[in-house]
Amino acid sequence: MYVTTFYSFKGGVGRTMALVNVAVDLAQRGRRVLAVDFDLEAPGLDTFDLGRPTATTPGMIDFVSAYLRSGQAPHVGEFVFEAPGIGDGNGGLWIMPAGAHRDSYASTLAQIDWGALYEQHDGYLLFEDLKEQWKTFVNPDYVLIDSRTGHTDIGGICTRQLPNSVVILFFPNAQNLRGLTKVVRDIRRETRHPRDNAIDLHFVMSNVPDLDDEDKILEENIASFQRDLGFQGDPTLIHRYDSLLLLKQAIFTKERPRSRLAKEYQAVTTGIIRLNAADRDGALDYIAKIQRIRHMPRGRPRAEAEEHLKMIGAKHATDGEVLFRLGSLRIDDGNLGDAEALFTRAIDAGYREPDVYLRRAFIRRSEQADTDGASQDAMEALSSDHASPGQVRRAMSMLTPQHLTRVAESPAVAALPPDERVWIASGLTKSESEAGIACNILRGVLAAGHLSPDEQTIARRSMSLAAIALRRFSEAMEVIRSEAPEVGEMNINFAFNYGMALWGEKGQLVLEPFQHVVEIARSEPEEDPGPNYLQCMAVANWAVGESAAAQNFAAKAKQVMATRHGQEFSCWRYLSVDTSQFEEDTNAILKLIGGDENVTPQFMNPDT
Repeated sequence: MYVTTFYSFKGGVGRTMALVNVAVDLAQRGRRVLAVDFDLEAPGLDTFDLGRPTATTPGMIDFVSAYLRSGQAPHVGEFVFEAPGIGDGNGGLWIMPAGAHRDSYASTLAQIDWGALYEQHDGYLLFEDLKEQWKTFVNPDYVLIDSRTGHTDIGGICTRQLPNSVVILFFPNAQNLRGLTKVVRDIRRETRHPRDNAIDLHFVMSNVPDLDDEDKILEENIASFQRDLGFQGDPTLIHRYDSLLLLKQAIFTKERPRSRLAKEYQAVTTGIIRLNAADRDGALDYIAKIQRIRHMPRGRPRAEAEEHLKMIGAKHATDGEVLFRLGSLRIDDGNLGDAEALFTRAIDAGYREPDVYLRRAFIRRSEQADTDGASQDAMEALSSDHASPGQVRRAMSMLTPQHLTRVAESPAVAALPPDERVWIASGLTKSESEAGIACNILRGVLAAGHLSPDEQTIARRSMSLAAIALRRFSEAMEVIRSEAPEVGEMNINFAFNYGMALWGEKGQLVLEPFQHVVEIARSEPEEDPGPNYLQCMAVANWAVGESAAAQNFAAKAKQVMATRHGQEFSCWRYLSVDTSQFEEDTNAILKLIGGDENVTPQFMNPDT
């Protein structure tokens, strides 16, 4: 049960209207809500269309009066009724009105001495008992209390004893600021010993004119409230809303849920839920908000955030998704040990999403050098039939060779659409093991025949590269000829790869494919050639006897590669390599161009 008081120092800010709309919104979100009218001098909940049974239904003042007469707290069930037809799912709305509106209401209220109630009649214990009765009888997720304005004894009950949070509504002028300064200070004192009652504060600027702030009047006033009331970030806004429905006290979150006013009330609801650590949606929303902030300010904001995150962890100790989100937040903070422990708890709690395994695998591999553990986690991620293509690639990057052989048949890969399987396979270029997996995936995709012509071209190109890396030269040539039966019909990529596969198959150069490559390159020069293209052109020009051009291409390939980071595909071994390996391969090509007869491409050597 999370108790929230709606308070304003001055009237005219739509406090009761806001409470009713938030109460209905909460009920429509599936929460059980109890709305309590503690504005005893000017009660208003009963004026809304919430299905009040009769005008004589007793409420708060009758509850207190009965206690003063008997010395025993009466049963709260006599003072609470359920509002019919409000709420979705398990949600519902209950009302505890201010009291029965008989002629004796005013005299009954006047007879209650709130100071004496506390000093002589254990008033504090009475309202603690009332809270327990609310919990037992209604079992609400939320209790919303409509509090009286100004500095009053009742205001202290509503803003300091009963609530977990207070929604402070204000119009941004000096009168409200002066009055609220003491109220906010008193509420914050509740966090100190002996009470240790931390109360969350929500600042809501209400009845704000929807006008351009050309003179920065509103901006300056907001800054004054932030400074004097000690809060950071912009307050939630409820703009002045011109509608005759306000005269009927329409409940906008129920009757006009798409209106701007309803959305602003819904924003207040979201703010309340976010700071309720026991509310699962609120807990996830709070974690997401902290992740968006990235750099939490030092001092009280950071301490309060850490304390709230601890509360979330305690309240949701067996909720796998919440634990996973907390772990992800710890990764962002750099606390990888805590993150791994939270991920393990999330998995033990039944959370089996691919990302939890991938994040734990990342920690195990990078921090603990536990490649086997990381690989096992990556395989768990691949056992999911709804892993994204990006998650599949991340998982494969952390697999040991033992596990890599099982990728093609994994549920994650099998569930991907054909074009995404092609994309996955095209990235498997770092080793012969990966090339073997790529061949298995692409062979199945091409055989199924569900690709568009462009997708088929991409798949065949990737398949030919992988087959050459595995020294399956005849298979590579067959795949290329299925795209273009004659050399003269091949594009520059297929022609070059066909020439290399033919060289590997026969053990000697066949000039036709390389002549076609050089001709295409001359007629359609590359505007911004990359290292791989330049390396291939070095080989092609050497093959047709253009040694000077070949040397120039090789030298430029090394030069361009020196400016790059990461890996690049090398036609010398038909695998992706790092910068030093690429330079080594290109130097070997230069030896080939220089006439060294003992140099052959790396992919042709079965011992490499």
